[in-house]
Amino acid sequence: MKSKKGVISVQFNWVFILIAGVLILLFFGSLVLKMRSASDVSIAETIMTNMQTIITGAEVSVRTINPIEIPNTEIKFSCNSMSVGTLSTTITKNKIVFSPTVIKGRKLFAWALDWNSPYHVTNFLYLTTPNIKYVFVNPTGDYATGLYDLLPDEINKMIVDDISGITNTGNYFRLIFFNDPPEVPSALIRVPNNDVSAINVDINFNKITFYKKNGNIFDSVGVSTYLGEPMLLGALFSQDIDDYNCNLKKAFNKLNIVTQIYKKRTEVLAESGCSSYYDQGPFSSIIIYSEEDNININEINRNIETIKKYNKILQSESCPTLY
Repeated sequence: MKSKKGVISVQFNWVFILIAGVLILLFFGSLVLKMRSASDVSIAETIMTNMQTIITGAEVSVRTINPIEIPNTEIKFSCNSMSVGTLSTTITKNKIVFSPTVIKGRKLFAWALDWNSPYHVTNFLYLTTPNIKYVFVNPTGDYATGLYDLLPDEINKMIVDDISGITNTGNYFRLIFFNDPPEVPSALIRVPNNDVSAINVDINFNKITFYKKNGNIFDSVGVSTYLGEPMLLGALFSQDIDDYNCNLKKAFNKLNIVTQIYKKRTEVLAESGCSSYYDQGPFSSIIIYSEEDNININEINRNIETIKKYNKILQSESCPTLY
């Protein structure tokens, strides 16, 4: 009888030890996970803070490309937000950032251009990585080649006469066509659809058509517009038409606000009697046609040219200029 009790006691001790061991492992495992989670949050917070500093600094360093070493983690962008892991922050209406949805790798390129229409409105910031290749397909004409030359040499870019000159280099590809419906190069047919996209620029009508790859063809996903080279370059760097259009609305909202200031300035200058060319009409038209639901590129362009003409006349008359 004593022997049986001894066996039961030994078995109970082992069960107790086993349960205690499991509880200890669970405790320390939970502790490690919490510490790792806290570490991930701390790293994400540091990346977010650094990225906000980078965006602010790069935005004011116009026409200077900034190669930036970044941690090997995913940084996600949209028109209105930036996120790392579970943390996110808002990108305000004052900041216009054209970027792919996901930035990953060890290097980030940040580059900014000033947007003038015709007076300075704002600066556009562009983000990209060496893994994204921008391919200009048969960019005939000074405007298209000028657009290519405007891109800094550090950016992964190339020109080909036709799509047969494109080879699969393992990059993400953004193909840029000009007045020419895009075709999928044979070398990229087997590349995953999400790794290849295209835009077609209609220079004559300031239109941009966005395309996504679907096997051996490109499917159109929508048409948008642009005003000036900096905005057109925004379409190159944007992940898709939705992000581009969101930033486009922010840009025209800023144009609307800045134009109201110039209109008021012109009203004050008109009281000086220096010239009869202090016409507020073109400014009023730009304000009307830059409103979110009423954007009209042709009308805005026409009034911009009028303001430029009046500005030159005022300059020749030695009167204060419109801008």
